Amino acid sequence: MPGEAGGRGIVVIGAGPAGMAAALEAGARGQRVRLISDGTLLGDGLQGAYKSKALWELARDRTIARKRGYGYAPTGEAVRFAEIHEQLAAGVEELSEIYSRYLESYAVELILGRARFVDSRAVEVNGERIEAEAFVIATGARPRTLPGIPVDGHRIMTTEHVVDVAETFESLLVVGAGVSGCEFASAFRALGVDITLLDSAPRLLGNEDTDLSDLITESYRRTEIDVRFSAQTKSMRIVDGRVQTMLDDGSVVLTERALLSIGRVGATTGLGLEAAGVTVGAGGVIPVNDNLQTNVPHIYAVGDVGTRNTPLDMALVHVADAEGRMAIHHWMGKPIAIHPEYVPYIIFTLPMIAGAGLTEAQARERHGVVRVAKFLNARNHRYHAMRSFEGFVKLVVGPVGDDRILGVRAIGQQADNVIGTVAVLIDNGIPYTYLLDALQAHPSLGESLQNAARVIAGLLPPSL
Repeated sequence: MPGEAGGRGIVVIGAGPAGMAAALEAGARGQRVRLISDGTLLGDGLQGAYKSKALWELARDRTIARKRGYGYAPTGEAVRFAEIHEQLAAGVEELSEIYSRYLESYAVELILGRARFVDSRAVEVNGERIEAEAFVIATGARPRTLPGIPVDGHRIMTTEHVVDVAETFESLLVVGAGVSGCEFASAFRALGVDITLLDSAPRLLGNEDTDLSDLITESYRRTEIDVRFSAQTKSMRIVDGRVQTMLDDGSVVLTERALLSIGRVGATTGLGLEAAGVTVGAGGVIPVNDNLQTNVPHIYAVGDVGTRNTPLDMALVHVADAEGRMAIHHWMGKPIAIHPEYVPYIIFTLPMIAGAGLTEAQARERHGVVRVAKFLNARNHRYHAMRSFEGFVKLVVGPVGDDRILGVRAIGQQADNVIGTVAVLIDNGIPYTYLLDALQAHPSLGESLQNAARVIAGLLPPSL
């Protein structure tokens, strides 16, 4: 039977977050697992997610240290990018070693090389044919580039390159103001780099509600990030060692470096999916069903390389991890599910943004007249202790008679602290009224969530 110990087992292609999760889940359950990787363990989970968030932590610490009003002088020391680079590299090495030991613990066979399907039941790696009962494709995605833009990884970079910067530079053009673009704009501005941020859309973070988008835009402009909307890049070239970018309105931006952060495409080139009969969609991603199966049922696609038919299929490390485990459980005949309606997430901007569930706009579109309350950070004791008043917690619940929590958004320092609780409540259908009398530690950001619930219940005034 499929998944029976001692059989041909399962082959996992790609050792990023999704592939690693699938391999370890199968190995922990006694299955024969061969994990094929042509890169580093955890892939973009370390090269992208870990490095960018570690960079953000350093940037946040510097922002707090330089903030006036704390009774001590801000530091005047220059940022040493070479030392940051060394610290990030050390962290990657440490985490890679931990996961190597995980693989050994569960007898997962790691095969270094590039896999290519020769038919639907076998792949070839380093000239060797490897057969299996099932396959999990977890090759992730790679940064999208623009035609005619000469990406060299140094002056003109993608998100894969910018986390490895080891030299000091003074100015950066960020093309694309989605999540990654906004995150890097925040981090590098906090580290003293002059930032120009271009977005082809009319506002930042267009998938979020306008109140959150407007607040982050105001914050960026206050820190002297040059935000330009509805801007299209016409050309980009190196002139006298600097990046010269011409926009469609005829204006020219001159910076030391440029970053393309304009989305990602599925890393499916060279996998031989046509030989396996696997359908590949637009942008190189592989359509899958709710069980993560491709059109060939014993071949799964998880993480960023697979796409489910839901607008809330998010390209996040923790979603990729969950999908890897889901695929293994389904293959073994013991399916589990994650519900995209509640997936929590964090946007590592300064200030931080975090959320779970529907936005206010999505909730109104689906449910009509919903109830919404904001509790401003300026009303929270913990934020007063931090002397940080920018932002809010916003709670969205169903119409009168429907007390389900539909979504939450938070913006401000440590905004992620309130999101995990709400994700659990949404997933389990627990009404917002549960929050009214639940004990919250004081002073904490959880009190803002509780007070937003009290505003909805009419137990607190909506504003002061």
